[in-house]
Amino acid sequence: METPMRTLQAERSKAQHRTRMTEKRRSGRTYRQRLTVSMTLLAVGILTAASVAIYLRVRQALFSHLDSALLSIARTEVAGAIDEPGGKVHVHEDLSLLSAPVGSGYEKFAQIKDQSHKRRAQTANLSGGPILETDAELETQALEGRVALADMQRANEIYRGIYYPMRDANGEPLVAVVAIPTRPVRRSLESLLGALVAALVIGAGAAAVGASRLARRLTRPLEQVAASADAIGGTNLQARIPDVSREVELRQVTRVLNDMLERLETAFTAQRSFVADASHELRSPLANLRGTLEVALRRPRPAAEYQEALTVALAEAERLSRLVEDLLMLSRVDARQFTLDPRPCDLSDIARDAVKALAARGQENGVRLRLDAQPTAVAGDADRLRQALDNLLGNALRYAPPGSEVVVTTRQQNGHVSLTVKDAGPGLSPEDQARIFDRFYRADVSRTRDSGGLGLGLPIAKAIIDAHHGQIAVQSNPGEGCLFSVLLPAA
Repeated sequence: METPMRTLQAERSKAQHRTRMTEKRRSGRTYRQRLTVSMTLLAVGILTAASVAIYLRVRQALFSHLDSALLSIARTEVAGAIDEPGGKVHVHEDLSLLSAPVGSGYEKFAQIKDQSHKRRAQTANLSGGPILETDAELETQALEGRVALADMQRANEIYRGIYYPMRDANGEPLVAVVAIPTRPVRRSLESLLGALVAALVIGAGAAAVGASRLARRLTRPLEQVAASADAIGGTNLQARIPDVSREVELRQVTRVLNDMLERLETAFTAQRSFVADASHELRSPLANLRGTLEVALRRPRPAAEYQEALTVALAEAERLSRLVEDLLMLSRVDARQFTLDPRPCDLSDIARDAVKALAARGQENGVRLRLDAQPTAVAGDADRLRQALDNLLGNALRYAPPGSEVVVTTRQQNGHVSLTVKDAGPGLSPEDQARIFDRFYRADVSRTRDSGGLGLGLPIAKAIIDAHHGQIAVQSNPGEGCLFSVLLPAA
């Protein structure tokens, strides 16, 4: 029956995992989507910047080449403007030897003006058509001997023109205005812009596909880690997340998660053990209390027997109360809610009071308590330190044989305060010393729960000393007793 049950639990776990993943996808964008969008936008941004740079560079090169060609044409035009007999000013016509127009569509428009801005000569293509709109100020600058380049218009079409200074046969200043259409350059730029836009669209699509695949490849190890971590529940904390990538960062994440799982497993194991031991400890006094009361109520009894039953019930109730208080204190320690009231106090006075309080109990067991104390000032919670010392003395009196003595010493040494409790009991083995401060642990398994204590005194003493930023340790050999030593910061 166990195998089908485990299979059913595994199927339920997988279904819950799929449900959680679906809810995550519906709740918002995933890290993969954000990574895809970010890489796509980055690629599109780079492509856009490169396209703009290419377009501007080509545009600058084309117009620079157009200006250079225009300057060369103007120089040629001026050089041959007065080569006719008599020095008559004229312009050169572009004669086409082809029956059909070919080439890039360039056509020269030229005219020569005098100082009054009257045309002295012009090309035939300006005779019967729209005029070439020129700038009078630039013409004046050219008449003064300065070359100027500027855009012109003719019939709502933009031309690139040059104002070039010259002189006639008599030395009078003239200006040669030469213009060529910019339509071919703009068409070339439009073609280039279309090609760049198409390349940008194609590049953006390719970048989106590549970014999606790259993001899937990069996030797949994270999803595997998440799936492995999600599959680990309270019943299989011993499972670990496998290495899913060779990258140092992902291996580090996996290592940190596995370390956390190991700590969780240890904590859960300790918690289960603690709950089981506490339940067992509570069951014994409850059973004794219930049994005593049930026996007392079975039939009428004399007052003395009722009083004896109530005395036993009261003792068990007090035992339950002590156990509950100890458990509550340890739970506060685990929840980090254990607080102290530190004040200046003398540890030797605390030890003296504890020895006096437990001296009568020692006499009942035939054990003598002896104090060897020196003034030792500490900053601590006197009540909690007394509780820790009572637990150490109670443990010593429980195991010390009759006729022996328990020695308590306090000393000041090297900025610290030391307290030791030494008994002549059966001692501890190395295995017992390693676990003596564990909760509910008893070194002597032959003792009953009534005579051997609850196994919480030493853990509580250690928790109190740890809260005071101190240290507690035990030294022992089998058959030679135990020496519990406490080291606290001096006041």
